[in-house]
Amino acid sequence: MYLDYWHLTDQPFPYRLPVSESTGTAAQRSALLRLQYCIANGAGCAIVLGESGLGKTTLLKQLEAASSGPEPFTYLAFPGLQATEQLRLLCTQLSDTPFAATGRPDELLQDISTSLRRWTASQQHPIICFDDAQLLNSTVMTEVLLPLLNMRDIDDQINLTVILAGQPILASSLSRQPQIRERVAVTAKLTGMSEEEVRDYVESRMNTCGASQAVFTDCALKQLHQVSQGNPRRLNRLCDMALLVGRVDELSKINAEQIDAVGTELMVAA
Repeated sequence: MYLDYWHLTDQPFPYRLPVSESTGTAAQRSALLRLQYCIANGAGCAIVLGESGLGKTTLLKQLEAASSGPEPFTYLAFPGLQATEQLRLLCTQLSDTPFAATGRPDELLQDISTSLRRWTASQQHPIICFDDAQLLNSTVMTEVLLPLLNMRDIDDQINLTVILAGQPILASSLSRQPQIRERVAVTAKLTGMSEEEVRDYVESRMNTCGASQAVFTDCALKQLHQVSQGNPRRLNRLCDMALLVGRVDELSKINAEQIDAVGTELMVAA
C-alpha cells in the first residue's frame, strides 16, 4: 500500500520476518551460542527467558537452521494441551514413520523412549523444544518434562536435549519444580535491542527492500528505540505503521512526531 510511494521493492517490516533475513541482536547471538553449547556438551536441559516479542521463537528457529546434523528437532507450541495430549504429540513427532499415537501415558512414554533410543543409535541427537513454556501446568511438568529428563539421566542409550522457552515467569514456575530446575544447565536471557541495534536494523531492512535514501530521520530512529524499548515485534509494527502514515500524509521523511503518534495509536489498540 505504501511501497510505490517510498520506492520500495518489498515490505521492509513484515509481521513475520523470515529467519534467514533476521540479523539477530547481540542478546540473540549470545543466547544461540549458549543453546548450542548445551547441545554439544550433552548438558540435557536449557531455558530461554524473555518478554513477549523479544524473539524467543525466532531464536529456536535459528537454532534449528544452524543445526549441523540431521537430528530431529521437535517443536511443541501448544502449551495448553494436557499431559497425555502432549505425550501423544511428542510421540508422533519423534517417530520416523507417520502413525496415530494412542494408549495410556505409560505406553506413550515407552514409545517415546523407544524412538529416542533409535535416534541415538543412529548417531543423532534429538532436541525437544517447548515454546511458551510458562503456560505449561504442573501436571505437564511432572508427567511429561520430568520423565523426559529422567530417561536421559538413567538410560545411557538415550541422547537428548530439552529446551524450555518462555516469559520470565517461567523461572518462578521452575522454582516450584526443583527436580526439573536442578537439571537446567544453561539459562539464556533475551533483552531488548540497543539504540544502535535499532538504527542498524531499520536502515538495513529499508536498504534491503530498495530504499535509495534515508526515510527515518535520526530523531525518528531514537524515538523508535524509546517507544519500542528495543522490542523487535513492537519495532516492526511501529515502523510499518509509520511508513503507512507517511504515505497517507504525503511526507518525505518520517520524524519523531510520527513515531510518537503511531506509538500512542498502537498502545490504545493493545
